[in-house]
Formats: sequence, C-alpha cells, structure tokens
Amino acid sequence: MPDLVDVYERLRGDISEHVAGLDSGALGTPVPATPDWSVRDVVAHLAADASYAIRGDLPREFFGALGEDGAVASLNDWTRRQLDERRDRSLQELLDEWASSARDLAAMMRGDEPWPDGTLMFIDRVLVTDAAAHQQDIFGALGIRRDRDGAPIKIGLSSFIAAMGFRLASAGIPPLRFDVGDKAYTAGDGEPGATVHATRFELFRALSGRRSPEQIAAYDWDGDAEPYVPYFYPYGVREEALVE
Repeated sequence: MPDLVDVYERLRGDISEHVAGLDSGALGTPVPATPDWSVRDVVAHLAADASYAIRGDLPREFFGALGEDGAVASLNDWTRRQLDERRDRSLQELLDEWASSARDLAAMMRGDEPWPDGTLMFIDRVLVTDAAAHQQDIFGALGIRRDRDGAPIKIGLSSFIAAMGFRLASAGIPPLRFDVGDKAYTAGDGEPGATVHATRFELFRALSGRRSPEQIAAYDWDGDAEPYVPYFYPYGVREEALVE
C-alpha cells in the first residue's frame, strides 16, 4: 500500500486536474452526496481542510463525540466557515491554496515538520479519507464511475471501520464484521454480532454517510442489521437514498 502522503497527493492532483477543465456551469453542479454543496464548494472545502490542518484549526469536538448531534453541529459550523471564507475566490485561487498548503501538509505527514500542538494523531488518515470521499462525491455529481477499489477507498474504509469499532464498544454493542469478498474487516474486538456483505466501495460510501438507512439495511446481512445501522453515520443520518 502506498504511504499516506503519496495517496493524498495523487488525490489532490487528480481532483485538481479534473475540476480545472470544468466550465462555470459544471462547477455549479449540485453534489447529491453533500446536499446544498456544488462541485466548487467541495473543492473549496478540500483546500480549506489542508490550510486549517497545518495551522491546527480542527473540529476537535466532532472527533470526541462522532455521530452525536452536538458534534455534527460543530463540524457543520466549521465547514460552513470554510466555505464562507472562500466564497469570492476563483477556482484557480482555491487550487493554488490547496497546492500551497499541501506542501506544508506533506512535510508534516512525513515527519519533516511538526504538527501544531494538539493535532489529532490520526489526522493524516482523516485527510486522506475525506479527500477520497469527496473525490467520489464529485465523480457522482458529474456521472463519472472511476477508482472504486484503489488505495484511497481501502484506507478510507479501514478508517471508518476503526471509528465505528470505538463507537460500538462505547455503546456496548458487539463488533460488526464487514465482508467485501476478498477480505473481511471487523469493527471492534471480539466475536462479531453480525456480518454485512457488500463491495468495498459500497461499504465505504455507506460508512461515510452516503447511503440511507434503508439502503444499508438492504445489504446482505448475517444477523440483525438494526443495532448497527445508526453507527454508519459519523456526520448525521442521511434520509434520502443515493445510488451511484
């Protein structure tokens, strides 16, 4: 598996190259996976993520209470501030910001420069996972079907599963096993209480909150899905189905 810096840089380069060729109409395309955001808004968020991370501006309340209403509200306020600050910037300015911040970010991810005090120890995986999710959000909005089983999806899936494991343990719910066909992952330690079978891409999208509860419950389950479905949502429950 490539290291996290390489994966992040490839994601940034791929997304930047793709959106740089879009006209204003395509940049304004609504993104079904992130309601109320356009393709341009997603790019602004990704540029801001890198800039905020290198100065230590992170939504710590969110990571301390994943999925809880207050934590989700804190994250939404944080991302809203990102977009408001960049509302009047051109696409090129956003891409230049992202490229510049990513250089500092790469040095921190490699250990060549220190992270700001108080930075979460797993922030590098968070940034890769978020970029991977938003790359697919952009692809989905533009009707593109690509890169559904590569390193970004694998890293993102394992990150979401690890986070779910902590949440299940805190709630006293047995672990959940994820069967993607060529590999199985388990959220939590101990004997799983159920197993869900789906593709790696489908589970990645579900665990990033891009599927409705009904879609998740309709996967192939061994055991009862009901106790586990709420824990697929770190960013709040998505009510509407999303098919990609």
